[in-house]
Amino acid sequence: MSFEKFKEDAETYVNTNTRNAQDSFMLYNCIMNTLTNEAQKQVRNRGLVTSFYLQGRGSGALLLKVVIMVSHVDTRATVTAVRTKLSSLDSAMREHDSDIQNFNNHVLSLISQLHARGEQTQDLLVNLLKGYKACKDAEFVDYIKKKEDIYEEGGQVDYSQLMDWDINKFKSRKEAGTWCKKTTEEESIIALQAQIKHLVRTTNKEQESRGKAKIKAKDQRNIDPWMKEPPKEGQKKTKTVNNRVFHWCHHHNLWTRHKPSECRKGNTKPNPSKDEGIKSKTDNGPSISKALEAVASAASNDEE
Repeated sequence: MSFEKFKEDAETYVNTNTRNAQDSFMLYNCIMNTLTNEAQKQVRNRGLVTSFYLQGRGSGALLLKVVIMVSHVDTRATVTAVRTKLSSLDSAMREHDSDIQNFNNHVLSLISQLHARGEQTQDLLVNLLKGYKACKDAEFVDYIKKKEDIYEEGGQVDYSQLMDWDINKFKSRKEAGTWCKKTTEEESIIALQAQIKHLVRTTNKEQESRGKAKIKAKDQRNIDPWMKEPPKEGQKKTKTVNNRVFHWCHHHNLWTRHKPSECRKGNTKPNPSKDEGIKSKTDNGPSISKALEAVASAASNDEE
């Protein structure tokens, strides 16, 4: 019925001394008192266009019509959202961590929201089966597949009956301590996966070690035999080979491109403390940073 039709009817009794006028006034107060402050604002704003006041009195039938008009858009959006959730019950099962009782309560809540808006769902059983098959308990999933076979073969399976069967199955397995317990096959797969991961880690470490050994061997090959021969007594500790100047470094016991005084490996002097009178903690040996520098220098010099 249109708003104008309601208004025409209400004008015939709103200000009369009749039971209809009394019922209309009582209905108006009852509805208005059940609305939240936010809902009243929306209804009153809508009432500026389609007023539910007639001759200075509120009309219960007109107010009800306005409330329905205001909530109509929200109802459609809500119905769409509920239907979307019902079509994604497999995701809901994962969200509820395969707890069948919580899952069923979630489904019943969605159904209730549809019914409250005068809507029905025709594919609830199909969506339920999809949701139950997303459960982590393998035996429960097998149980569901048998029920699905009965349904596909023409058997009568009601969604409420299916939910009752499933909650009983869930509770019995829960009490027996077998719910979501891994089967022997699953445990074997997990053990096999762990062995594969261990094998991969071991292989990677071995390959890394072989790679480092190859690099070290390559570095050793790059050192010519003459570079290991120290200068004889009285000989200079600097010489030129292939137009390149080399110095005998007693720290490396090699002919290197750097001078012994520039060798980081031999530089083990600690850094003095900035605070006067405070002795550095590294007086008894090289600091960590110096040690790292020496190692880096040694690697660099070896390459040279």
